[in-house]
Amino acid sequence: MGRSWGVDVGTGSRVLAFAAAPVRGLALAVPAMLGPPLLVVLFVTGHMGLPSPAFFVEHARRLPALARWLAGRWGGVEIPAPYRPAPEPPKRDAEGWHRDGDDLYRSAFVPAYLARLRWIAGDPATTRDLWWMALNPVIGGPLALLSPGLLGGGLALAWLQRPATGGAAALLGIAVGPASLRWHARWSGVLLAPARANPATVLAPRVSAGLRVCVSVGLAFVAAALATVQLLAILVTLTRLWPDTVPAVRRFVSWRRAQMGAWTGARIAEPYRGEPPAPVPDHNGSYRTAWGDFGTVHRTRESAARARRWQWTVRDPASWRDLAWLALELPVAAVLLAGPAALIAGGAVVCWLWVWISLLLLAGARVPWSPDDLLPALVPALAGVPAPVAAVAAAALGFAVGPVVLRGHAALSRLLLGPTKAAVMTRRIGELATSRTRLSDAQAAELRRIERDLHDGAQTRWIAVGMTLAAAEDLITRDPQAAGDLVAKAKDLSVSALAELRELIRGIHPPVLADRGLADAVRTLALDAPLEAEVRVAVGGQAAAPIETALYFGVSELLANIAKHAQARKVLVDLRHTDGVLKATVTDDGRGGATARPGGGLHGIRRRLEGFDGVLTLVSPPGGPTIATLEIPCALSSPRTPSSSGKGSSTC
Repeated sequence: MGRSWGVDVGTGSRVLAFAAAPVRGLALAVPAMLGPPLLVVLFVTGHMGLPSPAFFVEHARRLPALARWLAGRWGGVEIPAPYRPAPEPPKRDAEGWHRDGDDLYRSAFVPAYLARLRWIAGDPATTRDLWWMALNPVIGGPLALLSPGLLGGGLALAWLQRPATGGAAALLGIAVGPASLRWHARWSGVLLAPARANPATVLAPRVSAGLRVCVSVGLAFVAAALATVQLLAILVTLTRLWPDTVPAVRRFVSWRRAQMGAWTGARIAEPYRGEPPAPVPDHNGSYRTAWGDFGTVHRTRESAARARRWQWTVRDPASWRDLAWLALELPVAAVLLAGPAALIAGGAVVCWLWVWISLLLLAGARVPWSPDDLLPALVPALAGVPAPVAAVAAAALGFAVGPVVLRGHAALSRLLLGPTKAAVMTRRIGELATSRTRLSDAQAAELRRIERDLHDGAQTRWIAVGMTLAAAEDLITRDPQAAGDLVAKAKDLSVSALAELRELIRGIHPPVLADRGLADAVRTLALDAPLEAEVRVAVGGQAAAPIETALYFGVSELLANIAKHAQARKVLVDLRHTDGVLKATVTDDGRGGATARPGGGLHGIRRRLEGFDGVLTLVSPPGGPTIATLEIPCALSSPRTPSSSGKGSSTC
């Protein structure tokens, strides 16, 4: 009886699965229909300036979570959550502050919100969730509605006095129900499961490129509309209203410039000149603007600012190049992008129509075409080719050429959207002039500091030594004991003054750097660091003293910041000279999240390096590791004699 009871239970479960499959399919269609509206909400909250987009994205994860749960419950496919661990709440330091990078906050709300925003935006699973919301109505929706659609169509046909056809369709709907639920669950796992090396992952870049081609075609019409607005502002108002259109155009063009760089890896630099400064009134309260040999007097600040903005717009070649790109974007898209976009969109539409016409015919409905007549009606030259085969082949071809045409479009756009050689040279000269000015100011401030330290420290001590020796000289004949005590005191003062002078010299140019070179100086820093430090050196010569000094103090500042803020246990300093660049890379295993904010230590390192045409590159994701790279272009002279290694290992 126990075996018979088990068989009955198993049979009942299978019958229940077949009977419940249509209802479950209808339930699975609800998340598919909710995906596009939720995407619209996320887009609006992310681009319309609302204060908490991370809140909406985090709560939108409930829809994919529901799909994962239903896939395991009804489809037999367990889909684990792919999300990265949430960041820990910010902790208050000993002084009562909450830290986010180089910024300090009294309240924990802002650093906690910023940490969660970075967590949401940096998680690849967020992008996969968004793709699932966009594609699920097209792929998951038909799979979910297959069983209830056949069942409902069969019942409708039976109601219309076609019981044989209706009964067959209804039975087919019930029969394919569990299989359609399994297919739906497997589809959900393609995007909602943790990323792995599967065909979907391999094809994802080409599919993304193909979809971006279609998006670029749509954005070409937006560019044409903006070009029309600007041309009307130039021709109708004689450029009077043109400056009012420039900010919106530049936001769109800058967004497209960044988009093309993110899609193809071809970064396009911003070519715009700096905005003009605010007008300053003359002694009589009026404002003057000049253009060449002509000038205008304005009575109000608003009028003068508008005139300067007009001059800035008309004089900047980037404004005219943006206008040319906007005007040419639609013709270029028609020639370069329209073909692949038509293949992808046409293939998707033909597949969609073929599937639904086949389902309607299977359900006994009357439709104007059969599936075999669909393709000849759209493309007569392909008569005789099965519609699904031709549609899939067309879409595959569009996806295959998508990355190529995207790169070609970005290369053509760079010709107009990128800076000209003259603009690059002008900007470079300006950056060098600014860096030289900053370096001169820093040197002047350093000289004032040295003067102040000498005046307030060592000089005062040596004056005290002199006065003490003078007093001892007066007492040497009358009170030799007191004179001896004063001489001993003067000796102690001289020792203190000498130590202070050595400390001051170490801050100006460390003796170990002058005596033993940059490599041993960095090893000395590693020895003094309050954590486990490893130094690797591959420098076959000696750089100029100012360059070595800048790099030494940069590494010193980084090690101090790591010990103070990073909560790291190990740090690696890699010093090498490759391709004419002296490079120091400092890597720690701390908590990450470091940023080079103005006024901070990292910003000071960056300004110090700019004086030598150097750069500071910082990669510090939340959770670590942090990699800071200091680079200064320079040539090397003959090397110093290497000395023994410090803490850790060294390679010379």
